[in-house]
Amino acid sequence: MRFPLGINLGKSKVTPLESAAEDYLGSFRLLQNCGNYFVVNVSSPNTPGLRSLQDADQLDRILGLLQQENAGQKPLLVKIAPDLDEGAIADILALCQTHHLAGIIATNTTVQRDRLHTQRLATTGKLLTEEAGGISGAPLRQRSTEIIRLIYQKTSGTLPIIGVGGIFTAEDAWEKITAGASLVQVYTGWFYEGPWMVRRILDGLAQKLEAHGLSHIERAIGQNT
Repeated sequence: MRFPLGINLGKSKVTPLESAAEDYLGSFRLLQNCGNYFVVNVSSPNTPGLRSLQDADQLDRILGLLQQENAGQKPLLVKIAPDLDEGAIADILALCQTHHLAGIIATNTTVQRDRLHTQRLATTGKLLTEEAGGISGAPLRQRSTEIIRLIYQKTSGTLPIIGVGGIFTAEDAWEKITAGASLVQVYTGWFYEGPWMVRRILDGLAQKLEAHGLSHIERAIGQNT
């Protein structure tokens, strides 16, 4: 059985921001025959300045070049940060419609530190507010779900959403799906729980469907909006 392969496109750290669109285009040209779908990642906090590419003008140019090259051959999605305000999200959703994107991934990691129980790293003695990079896993769960729900409401469920952020259990996945996610994605939970977490989540979702009298997982999408 062949599984779909998604390719995440991100700007190189050494590429100036003013050349970002050409960087994404170059990567897509090299890889377009290798992937089944492509994600335009403009939200990683680990590449300096990358998140500024979520600005409507910048993102519009990137998506325009990619779709011109793509000619509708491969599904194209955009991955956004959880730290955007509602206005910025609305601008991105408008671009998704303009450029006929296949969906949106909500969300990448967060640079906020306010949802953390641990304030200082025991190994280094440093405050977490002094550490670079994004936070994933459980501290991201609530915010990513809020954004999924917002996107679903603003698009009336017409834009497929891949929900990601703090999924460890079937309950976490169910929360994302009922908020509006068509699919869910795991990363941190996989490392903490191991590969058998997938079976546990699937079994748990099957029990959720039975408990709610639903015949298919699609029936649960957006129920809690």
